[in-house]
Amino acid sequence: MPRTRHSLILSIAAAMLLTAPYAMAQEQPQQNQPMTPPDFSQQKIEAFADAATEVQRVQTDLDSKAKAAQNPEEVTQLRQEAQQEASQAVEDSGLSVDEYTAIAQAASEDPDLYAMIVDLMQQRAMQ
Repeated sequence: MPRTRHSLILSIAAAMLLTAPYAMAQEQPQQNQPMTPPDFSQQKIEAFADAATEVQRVQTDLDSKAKAAQNPEEVTQLRQEAQQEASQAVEDSGLSVDEYTAIAQAASEDPDLYAMIVDLMQQRAMQ
């Protein structure tokens, strides 16, 4: 089981990496205002777990294609295609990219939410 848990942790990290350009483009909160993570419905958390699984697949596919790439421009093109595919996977799960990014950010700051997502992903991996 530890190996599975480790790969799920990597999956969430990959999910966050692919959406990083979107997260950076969002307006940053003012420094003096405390950030409080929003409450997410169970449905949104489950959609996130599904989307993160698909984003992990996109990341794995990107990694193998990037290894076979002939030049840096091809790798850049592959990354752009992977970002589009990951965004589509997120939207197909019923979340916007902003919602997905917000949940990923909240999970990185909230151990309980993170554990809930990992548990959901483990359950889905066993099905």
